[in-house]
Amino acid sequence: MERISAERAAPAPLVLPSNRELLAAVLDGVGGFGHLILHEAARDYDPTLVDALAEASPDAAISVLPRTAGSGGFEARVLDALEGRLLPLSPVPGMGSLAGRLAEGGLLLRYQPILRLRDRRLVMVEALARWRSEPVALGAGSFVPHMERAGLARLLAAAVIRIAARDLMRLPGLGALCVSVNLPVEEVVKPDLGAWLGAQLRRSRLPRARLAIELTETSPVRDFARMRRALQRLHTAGHEVLIDDFALDDHRRRLLRLPFTGVKLDKSLVQAAARSARARQQVRRIVRTGMTVTAEGISSRELWMLLRGLGAHRGQGFWMARPLPLAALPAWTARWRARQPR
Repeated sequence: MERISAERAAPAPLVLPSNRELLAAVLDGVGGFGHLILHEAARDYDPTLVDALAEASPDAAISVLPRTAGSGGFEARVLDALEGRLLPLSPVPGMGSLAGRLAEGGLLLRYQPILRLRDRRLVMVEALARWRSEPVALGAGSFVPHMERAGLARLLAAAVIRIAARDLMRLPGLGALCVSVNLPVEEVVKPDLGAWLGAQLRRSRLPRARLAIELTETSPVRDFARMRRALQRLHTAGHEVLIDDFALDDHRRRLLRLPFTGVKLDKSLVQAAARSARARQQVRRIVRTGMTVTAEGISSRELWMLLRGLGAHRGQGFWMARPLPLAALPAWTARWRARQPR
């Protein structure tokens, strides 16, 4: 494959002949390739792993080399693919009937690990929605706003919760892991939300305490008394409720006076803390509220240590793990545990 890479302009192709190499590439966060080439002869590719890897290089072409495609050996067929003669790519389909696509299994989830900063223990995963598409699954920004505008936020939330609850109950080896899901303001303040969440969890038997809610910033909170009542209902039902994506000088700072369980620091604030005394002071002020503070976007060991020193309790980010399909989560957990000091 050295000859192939030398003959082509950067970025080089990424060739994965089996599912084992594909899983390793996902866990390693491999990105920056211009062309992802899979060998159909392996016959064991997990499409969720392909989607997760492709997210790291969204502009890359994707080719699957059939057993009979082209002439010569595997290397010759890779060259054919690079020349554009073997690209069985389908255009990204229209959204069509969003509700219908959901019912047909149009949704899939990624799980980003959230770890306790003081002891590096995995305590939670955030469920991140993706839309099944070819050749690459679409990120939440491509469809969630459309669904919310179409009045389908609760239908989407139901699908996410049911899939996440089912998936967590399939992973007993990870312990009593919690999962967080995103909900907009309009859903959080509905009086029936607690009972509705219980109905979604009933089939999987996931305990309520293992489902946390992240309040998204897509809509402002206008009625603070109503939000306070909603939080009290959810706490009574057993759910954590977190403020999501809290940024430097966030206009939502009044929310910090409400009885949220925790707050997630936006990646921009976390990154700014490395160079800005004002950002570090804001993190300290948030920590002093007594809420559980989760730092998003941790991209290095130095940021991990900084946020731990500032008093943050949890962290997530690419230094630990990218959003992973369920199939990769046990392997990532084993690798993470092996990295920890004895």
